[in-house]
Amino acid sequence: MRELSVLAAASEHPSRDCLVTDGRVWSYAEVADQARRAIADLMRRGVKLGDRVALSPGVDLDSVVWLYALFELGCPVVLLHPRLTASERTVILEETQPIHVVAEAIPLDVVFGVSDMEPVPPDRCLAVTYTSGTRGAPRGAILSQRAFVASHDAHSANLGWTSTDRWLLSMPPAHVGGLSILTRSLIARRCVVLSPGPFDAAQIIQALDEHDVTLLSVVPTMLGRLLACQEPRWDGGPALRAVLVGGASFPDALRAEARARGISVLATYGCTEACSQVATQRLDQSGQPGSGAPLQGVKLRIENGEIQVSGRTLMDGYVPEAESDSTWTADGWLRTHDAGELRPDGQLVVTGRLDDLIVTGGENVAPLEIEALLESVPGIAGACVFSVPHEEWGEEVVAAVVTGPSGFDRVTLNQRLVEQLASYKRPKRVAIVESLPLNPSGKIDRGRVKELCKDALEPI
Repeated sequence: MRELSVLAAASEHPSRDCLVTDGRVWSYAEVADQARRAIADLMRRGVKLGDRVALSPGVDLDSVVWLYALFELGCPVVLLHPRLTASERTVILEETQPIHVVAEAIPLDVVFGVSDMEPVPPDRCLAVTYTSGTRGAPRGAILSQRAFVASHDAHSANLGWTSTDRWLLSMPPAHVGGLSILTRSLIARRCVVLSPGPFDAAQIIQALDEHDVTLLSVVPTMLGRLLACQEPRWDGGPALRAVLVGGASFPDALRAEARARGISVLATYGCTEACSQVATQRLDQSGQPGSGAPLQGVKLRIENGEIQVSGRTLMDGYVPEAESDSTWTADGWLRTHDAGELRPDGQLVVTGRLDDLIVTGGENVAPLEIEALLESVPGIAGACVFSVPHEEWGEEVVAAVVTGPSGFDRVTLNQRLVEQLASYKRPKRVAIVESLPLNPSGKIDRGRVKELCKDALEPI
């Protein structure tokens, strides 16, 4: 499949910018030469078409080149998130049984001698990408070349491409969001700017301006840090045309602050099993509530409150093949286990995880609704709502909150809870924490929050 070929891209546009990293701009021809060297090394090690190869990619040149080399060889890449523990890596390697594990930089002593490669069949697996584990143990989604091309086409139909587009990669390609930035940019023959080191708001803002970045993808936590940065203060800059925000609940306050600064923030909803985006706002919907309408070629429906997805971007299954009735509906739609609804204007509104639903005294409580209210209280920078057992009600609604330097006013908090929430929805106790633990995908790890805070809860 020539769309996902850096060698084909180099043949078509050899001098076009491909990657920017460490202050240097790499052309497609230069990156293709590095990919040939990596291909030759893999072939020397006996890796052949169809062999699974494991890689723990960071946001660096070598990681991107290894990925592109594996794309050329038609080798499904098993993605190991850099933050995994040794035991977590071992589980994934045992499940996927890769023929080789890439654990070194691109060798400089390899004489590549690699010319054109045979096109890879579109239905061949491109990557085994693990889910964030919000429903138990992470599972490896088998994502084909065809699915990634369909995902690119859906993104392109919504946001389009300009001749000067540069997309900043600030999340590891082991996450489907980061990987999709690379695949979409490669298919479009556009440039990716690699983030300078671990996420640092000031460095990201500098990179956005210095390299004329036009597209940025972040989770809400990252957006919040960018907006909170004082030196330099961030107002988007002249080149940036869109910030795609997904991966977790997108607070209204963040949307409003970004829009007030003239930054086009587009809420997006997606999942690993659908190659990232499922629904995304248009530019004219920037800052509005919701997560946009389903993208071109993607079908979305709400069944019994659950978001279900169909279309060419979907995975072919999981590794290992341990799917259950909860993966697909009888008519072949993916069950996301996310709760949501469709607004009259067609936009999707995500209301939480079905698994996170709290049932207290026979009443259903969606944590996202309460979290949004808590985060609207001055002095509360973040919130996670969960439940603990209760003898009378079954479950008690409680919360962990992150506060600013001056804390928050409990009178104001109580007033808002009474005015805006039914009594059964109101958190009865709260724990104040310095930060909320996140999983590798940037989502709040509710299980860890509950474990850390269950003995620190105090009456509101």
